[in-house]
Amino acid sequence: MLFCPAARLDSTGLHVVSHCSAEAVSSVTIEHSSQWNAIIYKISSKDCTIEWIARNSEIGVIKYSAKCTLPLVEQIPLLEKICAEFFSKDKNAQAFRTLYWGRLEPDNQNGSRELSLRLALAAYKSPGWDAKRGKPKSGDINGFVKDLANKEMIYPELKKLFGRFNRSIKFSCAEKVLVLKAEKLPFYEQLKLRGVKATDKLPFDCMTWFSVAAVSEK
Repeated sequence: MLFCPAARLDSTGLHVVSHCSAEAVSSVTIEHSSQWNAIIYKISSKDCTIEWIARNSEIGVIKYSAKCTLPLVEQIPLLEKICAEFFSKDKNAQAFRTLYWGRLEPDNQNGSRELSLRLALAAYKSPGWDAKRGKPKSGDINGFVKDLANKEMIYPELKKLFGRFNRSIKFSCAEKVLVLKAEKLPFYEQLKLRGVKATDKLPFDCMTWFSVAAVSEK
């Protein structure tokens, strides 16, 4: 059974908890795109449209695309329906190994920024991040962000979602990491409440890939 959230922030202000039925969630449409040489799994609800793009030239790789103002937790009922359709109907479902998320920072000005906020806050708290210089104290920034995202689990909604389909998901690659002073970030007020200074330089965006793997049913 799916659940569609009536969202509220939990005590941390970083995770959204919710409860309501998913009667309003629409069904998934499956389109064959000659332009992209791909099968597109698409679902819409209110101000949110999500697509999974499975290109025939990249078997096992799915591109996530969203035009959505909903928090990530409210996208989960939609993503769950896409997963159900994909895993039950796509001929290459068993080969699924990579979810390309795109950038953490949404293209839509009013889009979900939980992942960006969580990454920035995790870096601020990390002893391995130099907030004054805006870089890790050692190693490359791409590797640092990848490891930090997994250690601090900035994507719990996705982990729970894929677990329902007996799949594990892990932040596997970060590229083109962007760093800004906290005062320039759209969620600075939330960071400020957690002790972040205006001049602290924090990572908030990157190109993101997740690895996906089947797990044995218990």
